[in-house]
Amino acid sequence: MCYFLRVTVNVCINGNLFDICITKGSCVPSTPGSPRIVKVTSTAVSLAWTLPDSNGGTEITGYVIAYVSAYDSVARCHTVGVTTTATVKERWKCGRLYVFAVAAMNAVGVGDFSHFSKHVKIPQMTSNYLFLCVVSSLSIYVRCRLI
Repeated sequence: MCYFLRVTVNVCINGNLFDICITKGSCVPSTPGSPRIVKVTSTAVSLAWTLPDSNGGTEITGYVIAYVSAYDSVARCHTVGVTTTATVKERWKCGRLYVFAVAAMNAVGVGDFSHFSKHVKIPQMTSNYLFLCVVSSLSIYVRCRLI
């Protein structure tokens, strides 16, 4: 997507008519490099990517990181500022495979997404248990699950 502003001015100098035309254009940024997985834990995935070849004529204002699991039909998105690294913290589903893509954005809009990263498997947690106690008049129930 690109926007162009064209201004044409008719100028008369010493009886001669001149057209002065100025064209200024801006587009969305080009595609950044595919994200590279830097670190994976059960609560966060750290990524890095290369800058897009073109900022589209205006300053890059941030990036959109999209990620999806093989079991989900809808991708989730996370936005970050002007950087080439990011850590996405999420309530990941342990044991599932995820892939990531990144797109640059500027004042015009969001550019195309990169190719997907290599898949990453979220490891199982070894600690951080959540205990839920439910007390009724007859008995006590205790449930435990990994968070």
